[in-house]
Amino acid sequence: MSEIDTAVTVIGGYLGAGKTTLLNHILRTADERIAVLVNDFGDINIDEDLIASQDWDTISLANGCICCSLIDGFSSALATIRALEPQPQRLVIESSGVADPATVAAYGHGPGLTLDATVVVVDAETIRTKSRDVYVGDTIIGQLRSGDIVVMNKVDLVDDEDAQAIEEWLRETCPDAVLIGATNGVVDPTLLFGVVEAKPPSAGEPHDHKDDGHQHAESLFDSWSWSGTDPLSRSTVEALMESMPAEVVRAKGLVLVDDEPDRIMVLQRVGRRWTLRPFGPRGEDAQTRLVVIGFHGAISDDWLNGKLA
Repeated sequence: MSEIDTAVTVIGGYLGAGKTTLLNHILRTADERIAVLVNDFGDINIDEDLIASQDWDTISLANGCICCSLIDGFSSALATIRALEPQPQRLVIESSGVADPATVAAYGHGPGLTLDATVVVVDAETIRTKSRDVYVGDTIIGQLRSGDIVVMNKVDLVDDEDAQAIEEWLRETCPDAVLIGATNGVVDPTLLFGVVEAKPPSAGEPHDHKDDGHQHAESLFDSWSWSGTDPLSRSTVEALMESMPAEVVRAKGLVLVDDEPDRIMVLQRVGRRWTLRPFGPRGEDAQTRLVVIGFHGAISDDWLNGKLA
C-alpha cells in the first residue's frame, strides 16, 4: 500500500441487521478522515452539530469526514472521492441489504484504493431463522461467507444460552471470519479498521453478552507489540501469519523485509486474510513495529518474541 492509497472497508448484511447503526457509530467516533458511500442520506442519523455543510449528493462533517450518495452509482461516487483534497484515509461503503458484499468489495481494488476488510452485520435474534428462509437464505449465507469480520449485533435481545448457540452456528457457517458481539452497533473502530495505537496487555472480565449498550473492548481483548531494527525474512513473516490462532482479531504494522532493502512494507491481517505490501522508502531509522490484537490469552509476549527472534 502506498502513502496515497485509501483503505476501503465494506459494511454488508441483510436488511435490519444494524449496518446503518454501526455506520452512525463510526461517524461519531472517527479519529481519521473517512469518506462514506451510502444509498440514502435519509437512513443515516448524523448529529446536527457534526454537519459542517450539505450539498445535493454530499454531506461534509466537522470532524473531516464526508458522506456521498450512491444514487448516481459507484463510478460517480468514487470520482467524487478521488477529487477530494486532502484524500480521505479510509473509504467505508455500506452495501444494500440484499447485495453481495464480495461484489462491492471488488471496488476496493481500484486505483488509489486498498481493500482492508469486509464487515458483515447480523441480527443475533433472527439470523438463524432467516438463513433457512427459502427466498433469502442463500443470500444471507453468501453474505456471511464473504465477511472477514462478522458483527453479531443486538446481543442484548437474546439470553446467554441462545447467544452461545448463535456464536457456535456462526463459527461453523463462516469459520474464517472474526466474530465480534455488539449492542446497538457499538464496536471499537480499532477492531474494524486496524490498530491505531498499541496498548499494554491488561486483565479483564470474560465476554458478557449483556451490557449497558456499549462494548468495552478493554474487557474483551489484549494487545501485544513487537519492534526490531533488523530486517525479517519473508518466510519468517509468512510463518508468523500462518501460525496465528483464530482468536487473533487484527495485526498491523510496518515491517523491514530483507529482500526489500530500499523500502518498508505494511503488514495487515484481518481474520485469516493478510497482506504485505510496499509502503514507502526505508529511512535510516526505520524499524519493524508490529501490533497484534486478540481475545485474552490468544498469544503471549513470549510466543510473539519466539516467532520473530
